[in-house]
Amino acid sequence: MQFWVVDAFAKSVYDGNPAVVCLLENNLSINVQQKIAREFNVHETVFVTPLQNQHFKVQVFTPSSNDSVCGHGLLAAGYVLWNELSLPDIDPEVIYFDLPSGIFMISKGKNKITVHTSTKTAEPAPAPDRLINALGTPPIAVSKCGQIYLVEMFNPRHVLKLEPDIAKLEKIPCAGVVVTAEGGGDASYDFISRFFAPSQGLNEDPVTLWTHCFLGPYWAHRLERSSLIAHQKADRGGTLFIECIQEQVLISGECVPSMKGVACSCSAE
Repeated sequence: MQFWVVDAFAKSVYDGNPAVVCLLENNLSINVQQKIAREFNVHETVFVTPLQNQHFKVQVFTPSSNDSVCGHGLLAAGYVLWNELSLPDIDPEVIYFDLPSGIFMISKGKNKITVHTSTKTAEPAPAPDRLINALGTPPIAVSKCGQIYLVEMFNPRHVLKLEPDIAKLEKIPCAGVVVTAEGGGDASYDFISRFFAPSQGLNEDPVTLWTHCFLGPYWAHRLERSSLIAHQKADRGGTLFIECIQEQVLISGECVPSMKGVACSCSAE
């Protein structure tokens, strides 16, 4: 089995969010795929199997579970299929990833890979006292999309300097907290964010594709603009290019491969 480690939403190696992409030539059980993902121990390990008519079966795993939420691993998988392999008859511009959660269109531009996904909406919500205490900084506004809190701060400095109490965040009944602010007049991006999900075993994610399904529309409405440049800040961090088109959000980014190899054995159950 061939595999690649790809840094998604990155301009240089060891930046952005790393994902492992594995090309399956033979069937592997879910149990074996989970063990492989645990061995790689990155947030997303993606297993890709070619189908027909520009479709590819995709399974996404974290080190501990089969993940139904797709993310930066789809960007990495698209990069591998177009740039690292010589697959016969692959369309040069558009392919489709078949996941348990649905079918996603992936497109290729000059330097970027784009994931086409659906718009999500963050609705205003009361802020639990425990959330404000955990962040340690009062927000402008609090919203919620599903089980994710979206917390808007006064300016990018508040987001960058934020040092939340992770132990307190972990006790809040939610799947994670996005903290965001407008980029500011002299910034090269329209908005900035950080994502904390300690209850999911992820204290802070470097770059999170799926939170931008609601961050993009949130800031498109606020800034009255459909095209946005976003930056997610963390130890690594990365840049996302967003287009909000009616009920769709197109999220694009650059990818950089950092490693590739061949697995010695994939047969252990």
